[in-house]
Amino acid sequence: MKRIILLASLIVAAVSCGRMGGETMLPRAIDPSLTEDFDGIFNEVRSFSTDELHCLMVVKDGKVVYERYEPGHEPEVRHIMWSASKTFTATAVGFAVQDLLINLDNTIMQYFTPDEIPEEYDAWRESITIQDLLMMSSGFDPIHAGIPEAGKDYNWASTELNRPMAFEPGTRWCYDSFDSYLLSVIVSRMCGEHMDSYLDKKLFRPLGIKDWYWEASPQGYPAGGWGLYLKPESFAKMGQFMLQKGSWKGKQLLDPAWIEEATAPHIMQYAGTDPTPEQLAAYALDDKKTGYGYQVWCLPGGGYRLDGAHGQYCYVIPEKNLVVACFASSSKTKIIRDAITTRIINRAW
Repeated sequence: MKRIILLASLIVAAVSCGRMGGETMLPRAIDPSLTEDFDGIFNEVRSFSTDELHCLMVVKDGKVVYERYEPGHEPEVRHIMWSASKTFTATAVGFAVQDLLINLDNTIMQYFTPDEIPEEYDAWRESITIQDLLMMSSGFDPIHAGIPEAGKDYNWASTELNRPMAFEPGTRWCYDSFDSYLLSVIVSRMCGEHMDSYLDKKLFRPLGIKDWYWEASPQGYPAGGWGLYLKPESFAKMGQFMLQKGSWKGKQLLDPAWIEEATAPHIMQYAGTDPTPEQLAAYALDDKKTGYGYQVWCLPGGGYRLDGAHGQYCYVIPEKNLVVACFASSSKTKIIRDAITTRIINRAW
């Protein structure tokens, strides 16, 4: 009997210390009563053609209370984050601000070489700040967003910085992944190492995240706006880190004031469009129109979401001390968001 008890204790210890290739894990308090309701989210997503919910993890009060992984998407498998990568880039900016390497009010042209910027440019282009990039309000023409030749051997920064300007920086919101790439270049150059290596020391290692990968440009800089691959639990850890205002295991890694600032709505997605009262009423119910922080989507009530294409989501709900993380491959992503909101976030915890 003692041998059985000892073996069980060793198994529990091994699981709690990390089964993910040496990565430390969040504590578990799995609640079987949640299984049927939360499993229903998988069925809702599956009912639409080939749409898939690959995994779902719910962290309540710092403990995992529910987790499920579909075949081929087990806990050990890294998943592409798509634009959820952007929040990690913004967090790298936060660490660089904390280390006094950059200031959000700094204009961005000073960080790039003469061959990367236009020979002559107007006041709008000259006034773009780091904060404008964080807010997706750089002013670059949205018609030219998503540079088609980005995957080729071009200088991505130069191509972005030479795009036409469409509006005064800071006055409108225009989603542009290459704003995030410019942040990656700036952080890399000011830190003296590539942004992902800097973030590895500042964030990944302290959180026990070891098995990650970030795609890079032809110039070697992390893509910034996309390209990060993480395991499911690592994604949830990021949400928990932000929920804890930059603290991890009793150590304050990042200034809590940065987390509060980064997750507050700095610009509305409809800024500069002069919406009607009817449109404003509709926007209040649209989780894509309730404000944007620093590379993060804001939600009513003080919550926010890390958001990647095809259903890569990490919800952080401070009011309920709750984190919900999922990976998916879906063309009906609103179904996933609505199901998470209805079944998980809005339940009587």
